[in-house]
Amino acid sequence: MPATLQISSVGIDERVRALGLNAQGQIYPPRRTTMWYTGSARRGQDGISVIAGHITYDGPDNFYNLVNVQVDGAVDITCASGRGVALRAVRTASVPKTTLQTNQTVWGSSATPVVVLITCDPHSPVVDGHHLNNYVVWTRPERSAPRRAG
Repeated sequence: MPATLQISSVGIDERVRALGLNAQGQIYPPRRTTMWYTGSARRGQDGISVIAGHITYDGPDNFYNLVNVQVDGAVDITCASGRGVALRAVRTASVPKTTLQTNQTVWGSSATPVVVLITCDPHSPVVDGHHLNNYVVWTRPERSAPRRAG
């Protein structure tokens, strides 16, 4: 069973492939591929796990609607073992790519499970055919996610 990522509220339902850095030393998934970066923590374990995809690549791609994820929105991952991990979005941000490279909330450590979803920010300026910012969604298991009052 392949791992999957589901964000029903924005229509994302994708298989997740484990991949490392490309030949240029970058996290750059192939088109129509949602990748878990193998240099990050395993999904559902303590630490920061990074999942990336494109918003466009010859047209809309896997993470085209990621920018529509709302804080407290549900994000579900099913691991290759069949074990499900229910997450909640706890933060979203447009982050300059140069800043993201050293951002410790993405590349640092965590005593609890964190899954970070990354794509290009379609609302950021484009230079030489590339968006200058990434759009990032930080998620945590539901048990540690903030709850709404009411």
